[in-house]
Amino acid sequence: MTAVAALTGNAPCLDSFARVLDLEDICAAWAARCAHPYGQDYVINLHPWVALTEIHQRHHLALCLQQRAVAGSTLPVMTLPEIRTSLDLVERPGAVLAGRQLLQVSQVLLGQKHYAAVLREIDDALSEWAADIDPPQSLLRRLQQSLDEEGELLDTASTELQALRRQLRQGRHDIQRFLQGFLRNPDWQDYWQEQLIVLRNDRYVLPLKASHKGRIKAIVHDRSASGETLFVEPLTAVELNNQLVQDRQAERQEQEKVLRVLSAAVGQEAAAIRRAVQQLGKLDGVRAGLELGKAYQGVLVPVDKHPVFALHKLRHPLLCMQHPGQVVGNSLALGEQHQQLVITGPNTGGKTALLKALGLNHLMAYLGLPVAAEGQLGYFRQGFAVIGDAQNIHADLSTFSAQVSRLQVLLEQVDAHSLVLLDELGNGTDPREGGALAQAVAEELLAAKACTMLTSHLEVMKRYALGRPGVALAGMGFDAETLTPTYRLQWGVGGASQGLTIARRIGMPEPLMRRAEALYADDREDWERWEAQREGLLRAAQQAMDEAALARMEADKSAKRLQRELEAARQERERAAEEARNEWQQLLENARSEVRKTIAALKTGRDTQAASAALEQTGAPFRAVQDAAPALPEVGSRGLFLPLRQVTQITRVDALRQRLQIQLRGKQLWIPVAQFRADAALEMPKDKGSTQYASPENHPWRLDLRGQLRDDAWQALCRHVDGAMASGRQQVEVLHGKGNGVLAEMVREFARQDPRVTQWRMARPEQGGGGVSELELR
Repeated sequence: MTAVAALTGNAPCLDSFARVLDLEDICAAWAARCAHPYGQDYVINLHPWVALTEIHQRHHLALCLQQRAVAGSTLPVMTLPEIRTSLDLVERPGAVLAGRQLLQVSQVLLGQKHYAAVLREIDDALSEWAADIDPPQSLLRRLQQSLDEEGELLDTASTELQALRRQLRQGRHDIQRFLQGFLRNPDWQDYWQEQLIVLRNDRYVLPLKASHKGRIKAIVHDRSASGETLFVEPLTAVELNNQLVQDRQAERQEQEKVLRVLSAAVGQEAAAIRRAVQQLGKLDGVRAGLELGKAYQGVLVPVDKHPVFALHKLRHPLLCMQHPGQVVGNSLALGEQHQQLVITGPNTGGKTALLKALGLNHLMAYLGLPVAAEGQLGYFRQGFAVIGDAQNIHADLSTFSAQVSRLQVLLEQVDAHSLVLLDELGNGTDPREGGALAQAVAEELLAAKACTMLTSHLEVMKRYALGRPGVALAGMGFDAETLTPTYRLQWGVGGASQGLTIARRIGMPEPLMRRAEALYADDREDWERWEAQREGLLRAAQQAMDEAALARMEADKSAKRLQRELEAARQERERAAEEARNEWQQLLENARSEVRKTIAALKTGRDTQAASAALEQTGAPFRAVQDAAPALPEVGSRGLFLPLRQVTQITRVDALRQRLQIQLRGKQLWIPVAQFRADAALEMPKDKGSTQYASPENHPWRLDLRGQLRDDAWQALCRHVDGAMASGRQQVEVLHGKGNGVLAEMVREFARQDPRVTQWRMARPEQGGGGVSELELR
């Protein structure tokens, strides 16, 4: 059993009636289609036996969402974290949520915002829900400004935190620079195990060889596993480390203060958020129910206020999901002309499946789900189902005694607003005694005016149905030629059990079957043979009706398809006309603008030749419409980018949109064809890059290489390091961006090859993270 099925196993909707009808499987499939836990909670806490007004509300909500989906406005399917425990916690005095918990609250608030935006797209009954679902914008904005993707506090969470972290960064820089002086001292080069600054016990220390212990005044904080390295803190660095520890403590205190303030803000809105997520759960649950309905071609069927129903194409939804397009639909109607229906027919002919389909579809409609039927359902206040073998050795219950026990409970509680489903009534004992009991139970249910559907193989029940007003008889069809059931319900016909025929088809020994048929022929009544002939005639009539219905359905489909095609052609024609109209209007507007500029140029006495050329260019779009479109230039063609008068080369061609992709100053740029003039004689200039280099005196700490080619960036980095070394700088930062990693790899390769670089490391997240490299110089 899946986790969702385990959850739904204790759902309120699963009373004994629902369990017998396998509603548990429907609820498990429904909950599995929910996007978040709030939708799953809505599903597993639903109950089918509710007031008719609530059933109508569920149906109306599902209908609204279905109409919105047809109109193109669908609810977001997004995973939301479970925050109700955090909301309960934050309402306690003094409670503080962790950063990750606050991040989950922020994610739910953002989900509320998306839901509210979709609900406002269409003006209907659901648009009023948007106001209740819309999150408190100030709280959402504050959480987003204070937390990163991992739930850690950002510098922008508070002014004090930003100042403390700036002070921390400066302190780290100062002490690292101070300790670098020890590592680079030429007199102490042999003292160090490695040219590294490490962190021990929250303090920056140096790796001193154990053999040089005592050479410098320092405090030993740790020792390597081999004992050959001592991690020492020079006495002159103690004050710097102490200050760094104090700054870290102040940072932690400020972070706790910020978390406390944010938690208090969430606590003030906890009740509203809890109500909103409940609404989100209802919306997601109903959306998932409509999605589930597509799996069995379900439709939303209205529920009448009376305990009567008239259904067409009734199918079992679970069978439809297992065998798409293969399940036979049947028509059923009870409550008006007939109060009871007795179904007979062959074994494995579909009698029990039809019983379960009727009860299960009623329960699904009460829950607000689409059903596998068409027509109208009835409103029943309670349901009873005696289906299957309930024998229990531990309770000393045989098959027959278990059935009688359930019938006893049923008869004590049944009324005119009950739906009763009985399978194989009276079996498990002597057929004459079982038949007498079955008929007595049926008469009692008929007197109580309960809507009852029962199955039986007993002859006495067939005679009961034929001779009693208010009781209908029907049989499941059987194809005598193929010896297989048809699963179609035939009204007014008592179907034969066909037990001997099915036994032979299964493979019972032939001599045994001949003896059984001889014994049966002696006791068989004449009317049973006539029933077989009637079934053949009815089957032929039913086939003719099915063929006529199929032809009518195909004609309707063809008419609808033709109508859709005509409508699509009309819309396409209107769209093309509108696009052409807009395009010409834009061309005319551009032409007017160019003419006005040209006239103004002529009035001021400027270059008349340029003005004439501009007028000639203005008419180019209109001549282009009349002339055949010229061939597009090929990839690799050189030419002139007219707006900037720059020589460039084509890298890609988009013939559909009449545009080109060119290489310009290290960037890929899409331009209209009209802005490019091909000229193979032009030579491509060498791209000198766009280095944002500045001398170390002005910007000694950062070099921006973004947008440059690799070779140009290498040269720029060499020049930058040259200038930094000349100025006595010991550290530079290189901004290369995250992109495809080419520039970042180039910087790492430079650091490995250049002897002037002693160490490379990635910058801290607040300094740019993976998009910035820090180089330590000798």
